[in-house]
Amino acid sequence: MCVRVFINTHSGGVRAVGAEKISSLIFHELKSANFECEITTGGPPECSDFFEIAKNAEDTTMVIVAGGDGTIAFAAKELAHTGIPVALLPGGTMNLIAHDLRIGGDIEQAIKLLTDWRPRHIDIGMVNDRAFLNNIVFGDYADIAESREALRDAQTLEERLGAISDAAQTLMHSQPKSFELMIDGKTVPVDSNVLMIANNPYTNAIDMRPRRKRIDKGKLAIYIADSKDGVDLVARIIEVLRGEIESAGTIECIETTECVVRATQSPTLVAIDGEPMEFDSPVKVRILPRALSVLCPD
Repeated sequence: MCVRVFINTHSGGVRAVGAEKISSLIFHELKSANFECEITTGGPPECSDFFEIAKNAEDTTMVIVAGGDGTIAFAAKELAHTGIPVALLPGGTMNLIAHDLRIGGDIEQAIKLLTDWRPRHIDIGMVNDRAFLNNIVFGDYADIAESREALRDAQTLEERLGAISDAAQTLMHSQPKSFELMIDGKTVPVDSNVLMIANNPYTNAIDMRPRRKRIDKGKLAIYIADSKDGVDLVARIIEVLRGEIESAGTIECIETTECVVRATQSPTLVAIDGEPMEFDSPVKVRILPRALSVLCPD
């Protein structure tokens, strides 16, 4: 029987600690618990090959993934409904799902404890055929996320300044976008520069990270913000980061199990667990209840 491990060497947290060190820590932790393991490191191409093997090999007892929220969402899609438990190690920047599962953001500490974790089932959000574990965001926030990714990958000062300038321009010229939501057979018009759909509702925030008490409620939470310009957008983002979604009175929440989002602009840019991606409109969003088996602290 084999524990299969994937370490995304492109993720910010992994790069900060070092993929070689993370690999060594995992190997020795598993060895001390009498687990045999195979460790794969790399980026997206290696990630795809890894999961093709992991989910089809008869000797896979569990999977460990070290990476950011995007890597972990990819793992969720690949392992959905397989029953193979996955341990999610916080190797990104925000590590939102790791915090919701009470794993925390310290990858070295998480590795020390992972053999004591227990299985539970959580929901997976789907936008068309793409999985998400945290949220998807339409509107100008998605453009800012694209600038943030460009800043993270920038190699020169000119590229860094260009990414910062793009984000500033987005805020300066931000204006409402028109969306049409189909929810339970009803049409809901939206006129805002930010529209967020979360995998289960946010309940609070800790250390400027929005948190959820449950990720197994089987619900999407659609957040419609009263946001018309860059100042509004920054204010709404701060409210979310402070856990003030309900108390601020500027964000409406609708819970459902699936919806269709129609944007006036197609393709439209969407931030999926923080990663910008273009989709043709309309976009179908749905929840897969308790589809993923994860290992986490009791």
